Amino acid sequence: MSGLVTAPAMSAIGPGARRRLDVAVATNFLAIGILLAAVPRYVKEELGGSTAAVGTATTIFFAAALFTRPLVGRAMDRIGRRPFLAWPLVAMALLALGLEFAAAVWVVVLVRLLQGAFGSTFYTACAVVSTDIAPPEQRASAVARLSLMIYLGFAFGPFLGEFLFDRDVHWPWIACAALHGFAALVAWGLPETKRAAGAGTAHERPSMRSLQRVVLRPGVAQLTAGLGYSCVVAFLPSYSREIGLGSSGALFFTYACSALAVRVFSGRLADRFGYVAVAVPGMVVFGAGHLLMAVAWASWVPFPAIAMTGIGFGAVFPALTALAVDRAPDEQRGQVLGVFLSFNDLGNAIAGPAVGAIADAAGFRWGYGVPAIVVAVGAWVAFGLRRSPDPDGA
Repeated sequence: MSGLVTAPAMSAIGPGARRRLDVAVATNFLAIGILLAAVPRYVKEELGGSTAAVGTATTIFFAAALFTRPLVGRAMDRIGRRPFLAWPLVAMALLALGLEFAAAVWVVVLVRLLQGAFGSTFYTACAVVSTDIAPPEQRASAVARLSLMIYLGFAFGPFLGEFLFDRDVHWPWIACAALHGFAALVAWGLPETKRAAGAGTAHERPSMRSLQRVVLRPGVAQLTAGLGYSCVVAFLPSYSREIGLGSSGALFFTYACSALAVRVFSGRLADRFGYVAVAVPGMVVFGAGHLLMAVAWASWVPFPAIAMTGIGFGAVFPALTALAVDRAPDEQRGQVLGVFLSFNDLGNAIAGPAVGAIADAAGFRWGYGVPAIVVAVGAWVAFGLRRSPDPDGA
């Protein structure tokens, strides 16, 4: 199934390219982290939006990704990875400046929808590149390293977003534009990593049935985790104020640091002991953290609770992503990974409006009670994958 890396890509891939990829991803997600804190506050405090509006404006980002990732993945399998790395970041910089002129909730939603399309294009390309350059036995470690860069950005981005928003509502958008622009300059120097197709396999497109066998069950498990993750980031600014903590920066930081800590070694554990052996306990911890946040009885409880969600998601995502990649032919990796990530985006997209509406009707704590129930279903689906390591058994 595997081809050979093209000669120009082989000579360019090395520690320098890996570091460049790391810097571009970390910088991009620092900007996205700023928006995770600033956009909900802008919608609620400046535009007077409801909890459901806050959730929609935050998570519509992922709705766009739901449609763009499979298309981008297929295109990358045909024409290569490099065209999808720098230009999306330029668009993200311009869109960040567009928030400066967003005077209504629907305008914010539109900008976030476009940001989701371009942001998902960049991340999908980075995810495919990271698995392109990793040996098969180290794929979970490669995904974990990439997500480590994401959480370096998330560890500081929301805290910085709260800080900037408190000083001037315009500063978060300007800072994000600058960060996206810098990431684009860094990404411009990344090499092509697309593998040359073997004879008779060039541009081969998997059937729908083949894609379902490879990605359906890992994707459904990731969908439930994505819903839980999206609830964490979408409702945390409101949640922290409802329970009397004030700024959500400390909770965002706790979440990011816990996810960051576990991803240092979760990829190696998954590569050594198996993807399912890491994913299932991760989902159990992830769901338990949501449940604890929903029933928090004192202001200190959300801190260990959100740390549990960070630890759980930090273990789940690299393991399930590597599982999907491992089940895919090399020449179809972009499309398979794009479809898998779309399941995550579907969970993210559902969370904002659906769970937000439930929280509006039944109380803000259900913003974490609902995902606790959904993630339990995902853990059951992931547990079933232990019996079908081969795609034909899915």
